[in-house]
Amino acid sequence: MKKLKDTVYLLESGRFVNMYAIVHGKSAVIIDTGTPGKANNILDELSAIRVKPCDIEAVIITHAHPDHAGSSAALLARIYAKLHVHKGDLGVLLGKEPYPKPRYAFEKLSVFVTTHVWKYTPPAEALAVDEGFIVPKFPGLKIVHTPGHTPGSLSVLDTESGTLFCGDALNNRADKLTGPLKYFTGDMDQAWRSIEKISELPFNALCPGHGNWIPDGAQKKVKGLLNGRRQKPD
Repeated sequence: MKKLKDTVYLLESGRFVNMYAIVHGKSAVIIDTGTPGKANNILDELSAIRVKPCDIEAVIITHAHPDHAGSSAALLARIYAKLHVHKGDLGVLLGKEPYPKPRYAFEKLSVFVTTHVWKYTPPAEALAVDEGFIVPKFPGLKIVHTPGHTPGSLSVLDTESGTLFCGDALNNRADKLTGPLKYFTGDMDQAWRSIEKISELPFNALCPGHGNWIPDGAQKKVKGLLNGRRQKPD
Protein backbone atom coordinates (compact mmCIF):
# COMPACT_ATOMS: atom_id res chain seq x y z
CA MET A 1 0.00 0.00 0.00
CA LYS A 2 1.43 3.34 -1.06
CA LYS A 3 -0.18 6.64 -0.14
CA LEU A 4 -0.25 8.95 -3.16
CA LYS A 5 -2.45 11.73 -1.77
CA ASP A 6 -4.37 12.30 1.45
CA THR A 7 -7.24 10.13 0.19
CA VAL A 8 -5.63 8.20 -2.69
CA TYR A 9 -3.70 4.94 -2.34
CA LEU A 10 -1.94 2.59 -4.75
CA LEU A 11 -2.55 -1.08 -3.95
CA GLU A 12 0.91 -2.43 -4.65
CA SER A 13 -0.01 -6.11 -4.89
CA GLY A 14 -1.26 -5.45 -8.42
CA ARG A 15 2.37 -5.42 -9.58
CA PHE A 16 2.21 -4.77 -13.34
CA VAL A 17 -1.43 -3.62 -13.14
CA ASN A 18 -2.33 -0.65 -10.97
CA MET A 19 -5.19 -0.93 -8.48
CA TYR A 20 -6.25 2.06 -6.42
CA ALA A 21 -8.23 2.89 -3.32
CA ILE A 22 -9.92 6.19 -2.51
CA VAL A 23 -10.45 6.43 1.23
CA HIS A 24 -12.59 8.95 3.09
CA GLY A 25 -12.39 8.21 6.79
CA LYS A 26 -12.92 4.46 6.90
CA SER A 27 -15.06 4.31 3.75
CA ALA A 28 -13.31 3.19 0.57
CA VAL A 29 -13.84 2.83 -3.16
CA ILE A 30 -11.66 0.34 -5.05
CA ILE A 31 -10.68 1.00 -8.67
CA ASP A 32 -9.83 -2.23 -10.51
CA THR A 33 -9.12 -5.62 -8.94
CA GLY A 34 -6.06 -6.79 -10.88
CA THR A 35 -5.43 -10.28 -12.14
CA PRO A 36 -7.12 -13.36 -10.63
CA GLY A 37 -5.90 -14.23 -7.16
CA LYS A 38 -5.59 -10.69 -5.78
CA ALA A 39 -8.72 -10.46 -3.61
CA ASN A 40 -7.00 -11.38 -0.35
CA ASN A 41 -4.08 -9.09 -1.17
CA ILE A 42 -6.45 -6.17 -1.67
CA LEU A 43 -8.15 -6.74 1.67
CA ASP A 44 -4.82 -7.24 3.46
CA GLU A 45 -3.50 -3.94 2.11
CA LEU A 46 -6.66 -2.11 3.13
CA SER A 47 -6.52 -3.60 6.61
CA ALA A 48 -3.13 -1.92 7.06
CA ILE A 49 -4.96 1.43 7.05
CA ARG A 50 -7.84 0.02 9.12
CA VAL A 51 -10.31 -0.31 6.27
CA LYS A 52 -12.45 -3.41 6.77
CA PRO A 53 -14.38 -5.33 4.08
CA CYS A 54 -17.61 -3.78 5.37
CA ASP A 55 -16.11 -0.30 4.83
CA ILE A 56 -15.80 -0.76 1.05
CA GLU A 57 -18.64 1.18 -0.57
CA ALA A 58 -18.02 0.38 -4.26
CA VAL A 59 -15.69 -1.42 -6.64
CA ILE A 60 -15.23 0.23 -10.03
CA ILE A 61 -13.82 -1.62 -13.04
CA THR A 62 -12.26 0.65 -15.67
CA HIS A 63 -12.71 -2.01 -18.37
CA ALA A 64 -13.42 -5.71 -18.66
CA HIS A 65 -9.95 -7.00 -19.50
CA PRO A 66 -8.98 -9.73 -17.00
CA ASP A 67 -5.81 -8.02 -15.83
CA HIS A 68 -8.07 -5.27 -14.42
CA ALA A 69 -11.19 -7.24 -13.51
CA GLY A 70 -9.64 -10.63 -12.75
CA SER A 71 -10.30 -10.68 -9.01
CA SER A 72 -13.76 -9.11 -9.16
CA ALA A 73 -15.73 -12.26 -8.41
CA ALA A 74 -13.49 -13.32 -5.52
CA LEU A 75 -13.48 -9.83 -4.00
CA LEU A 76 -17.27 -9.52 -4.20
CA ALA A 77 -17.60 -12.78 -2.30
CA ARG A 78 -15.77 -11.17 0.63
CA ILE A 79 -17.40 -7.72 0.76
CA TYR A 80 -20.86 -6.14 0.65
CA ALA A 81 -20.28 -3.50 -2.02
CA LYS A 82 -21.53 -3.54 -5.59
CA LEU A 83 -19.35 -3.87 -8.65
CA HIS A 84 -19.61 -1.00 -11.15
CA VAL A 85 -18.69 -1.20 -14.83
CA HIS A 86 -19.69 0.80 -17.89
CA LYS A 87 -22.65 -0.70 -19.71
CA GLY A 88 -20.52 -1.12 -22.83
CA ASP A 89 -18.35 -3.73 -21.10
CA LEU A 90 -20.99 -5.34 -18.90
CA GLY A 91 -21.64 -8.40 -21.07
CA VAL A 92 -17.94 -9.23 -21.44
CA LEU A 93 -17.28 -8.72 -17.73
CA LEU A 94 -20.08 -11.13 -16.78
CA GLY A 95 -18.97 -13.72 -19.33
CA LYS A 96 -22.18 -13.34 -21.33
CA GLU A 97 -20.44 -11.90 -24.39
CA PRO A 98 -17.16 -13.06 -25.94
CA TYR A 99 -14.04 -10.97 -26.11
CA PRO A 100 -13.47 -9.50 -29.58
CA LYS A 101 -11.64 -11.89 -31.88
CA PRO A 102 -7.85 -11.43 -31.51
CA ARG A 103 -6.16 -9.58 -34.37
CA TYR A 104 -2.56 -9.72 -33.15
CA ALA A 105 -0.29 -12.40 -31.70
CA PHE A 106 -0.16 -10.49 -28.39
CA GLU A 107 -3.95 -10.67 -28.14
CA LYS A 108 -3.95 -14.39 -28.86
CA LEU A 109 -1.38 -14.85 -26.10
CA SER A 110 -3.55 -12.80 -23.74
CA VAL A 111 -6.57 -15.01 -24.45
CA PHE A 112 -4.47 -18.11 -23.82
CA VAL A 113 -3.16 -16.77 -20.50
CA THR A 114 -6.65 -15.72 -19.41
CA THR A 115 -8.16 -19.10 -20.23
CA HIS A 116 -5.40 -21.53 -19.25
CA VAL A 117 -3.18 -19.71 -16.73
CA TRP A 118 -5.26 -17.13 -14.84
CA LYS A 119 -8.54 -19.04 -15.25
CA TYR A 120 -10.65 -15.91 -15.06
CA THR A 121 -13.97 -16.36 -13.25
CA PRO A 122 -16.58 -13.72 -14.15
CA PRO A 123 -18.59 -12.08 -11.38
CA ALA A 124 -22.24 -13.07 -11.05
CA GLU A 125 -23.52 -9.53 -11.28
CA ALA A 126 -22.49 -5.90 -11.71
CA LEU A 127 -24.12 -2.52 -11.86
CA ALA A 128 -24.02 -0.94 -15.33
CA VAL A 129 -23.12 2.75 -15.22
CA ASP A 130 -22.72 5.49 -17.79
CA GLU A 131 -21.30 8.97 -18.28
CA GLY A 132 -21.87 11.24 -15.30
CA PHE A 133 -22.67 8.54 -12.76
CA ILE A 134 -21.80 9.72 -9.25
CA VAL A 135 -20.53 7.09 -6.84
CA PRO A 136 -22.86 6.85 -3.80
CA LYS A 137 -21.41 8.36 -0.59
CA PHE A 138 -18.52 9.74 -2.67
CA PRO A 139 -20.06 12.78 -4.39
CA GLY A 140 -16.69 13.88 -5.71
CA LEU A 141 -16.26 10.72 -7.82
CA LYS A 142 -17.66 10.98 -11.33
CA ILE A 143 -17.66 8.38 -14.10
CA VAL A 144 -16.38 9.54 -17.50
CA HIS A 145 -16.90 7.29 -20.53
CA THR A 146 -13.56 7.01 -22.36
CA PRO A 147 -14.05 4.26 -24.97
CA GLY A 148 -11.61 2.97 -27.53
CA HIS A 149 -9.43 0.53 -25.63
CA THR A 150 -12.72 -1.29 -25.08
CA PRO A 151 -16.26 -0.09 -25.87
CA GLY A 152 -17.00 0.40 -22.19
CA SER A 153 -13.70 1.81 -20.97
CA LEU A 154 -14.26 4.41 -18.30
CA SER A 155 -12.24 6.86 -16.23
CA VAL A 156 -12.98 8.04 -12.72
CA LEU A 157 -12.62 11.76 -12.00
CA ASP A 158 -12.01 12.58 -8.35
CA THR A 159 -12.92 16.25 -8.21
CA GLU A 160 -11.95 16.58 -4.55
CA SER A 161 -8.33 15.53 -5.03
CA GLY A 162 -7.98 16.64 -8.65
CA THR A 163 -7.08 13.11 -9.72
CA LEU A 164 -8.10 11.16 -12.81
CA PHE A 165 -8.00 7.36 -12.80
CA CYS A 166 -7.89 6.52 -16.50
CA GLY A 167 -7.53 2.74 -16.71
CA ASP A 168 -5.83 1.89 -20.00
CA ALA A 169 -6.99 5.01 -21.85
CA LEU A 170 -3.46 6.27 -21.19
CA ASN A 171 -0.25 4.50 -20.19
CA ASN A 172 2.78 5.84 -18.37
CA ARG A 173 5.21 2.94 -18.56
CA ALA A 174 8.80 4.01 -17.85
CA ASP A 175 7.40 7.50 -17.19
CA LYS A 176 6.56 7.90 -20.87
CA LEU A 177 2.97 9.01 -21.39
CA THR A 178 1.31 7.29 -24.35
CA GLY A 179 -2.06 6.24 -25.62
CA PRO A 180 -3.25 2.64 -25.12
CA LEU A 181 -1.34 -0.25 -26.64
CA LYS A 182 -2.76 -0.87 -30.11
CA TYR A 183 -2.35 -4.64 -29.75
CA PHE A 184 -5.03 -4.71 -27.08
CA THR A 185 -7.17 -1.78 -28.23
CA GLY A 186 -10.37 -2.28 -30.17
CA ASP A 187 -10.61 1.14 -31.82
CA MET A 188 -7.52 3.38 -31.78
CA ASP A 189 -9.28 6.31 -33.47
CA GLN A 190 -11.93 6.28 -30.79
CA ALA A 191 -9.23 5.90 -28.14
CA TRP A 192 -7.54 9.10 -29.30
CA ARG A 193 -10.87 10.91 -29.28
CA SER A 194 -11.24 9.83 -25.67
CA ILE A 195 -7.80 11.23 -24.90
CA GLU A 196 -8.95 14.53 -26.41
CA LYS A 197 -11.91 14.38 -24.04
CA ILE A 198 -9.64 13.59 -21.10
CA SER A 199 -7.44 16.58 -21.90
CA GLU A 200 -10.38 18.91 -21.20
CA LEU A 201 -11.20 17.45 -17.78
CA PRO A 202 -10.22 19.34 -14.61
CA PHE A 203 -7.44 17.24 -13.07
CA ASN A 204 -3.86 17.70 -11.97
CA ALA A 205 -2.79 14.14 -11.09
CA LEU A 206 -3.15 11.07 -13.31
CA CYS A 207 -3.37 7.46 -12.11
CA PRO A 208 -3.07 5.11 -15.10
CA GLY A 209 -3.70 1.38 -15.26
CA HIS A 210 -0.06 0.71 -16.13
CA GLY A 211 3.06 2.65 -15.28
CA ASN A 212 3.76 5.35 -12.73
CA TRP A 213 1.28 7.94 -11.58
CA ILE A 214 1.80 11.59 -12.49
CA PRO A 215 1.43 13.63 -9.28
CA ASP A 216 1.04 17.07 -10.84
CA GLY A 217 0.82 18.80 -14.21
CA ALA A 218 -0.86 15.74 -15.71
CA GLN A 219 -3.49 17.55 -17.75
CA LYS A 220 -0.76 19.65 -19.36
CA LYS A 221 1.17 16.49 -20.21
CA VAL A 222 -1.90 14.95 -21.85
CA LYS A 223 -2.31 18.08 -23.96
CA GLY A 224 1.38 17.86 -24.86
CA LEU A 225 0.92 14.24 -25.95
CA LEU A 226 -1.91 15.29 -28.27
CA ASN A 227 0.02 18.26 -29.66
CA GLY A 228 3.00 16.03 -30.40
CA ARG A 229 0.78 13.55 -32.22
CA ARG A 230 -0.78 16.31 -34.35
CA GLN A 231 2.63 17.56 -35.41
CA LYS A 232 3.78 14.19 -36.69
CA PRO A 233 3.68 13.84 -40.49
CA ASP A 234 1.01 11.55 -41.88
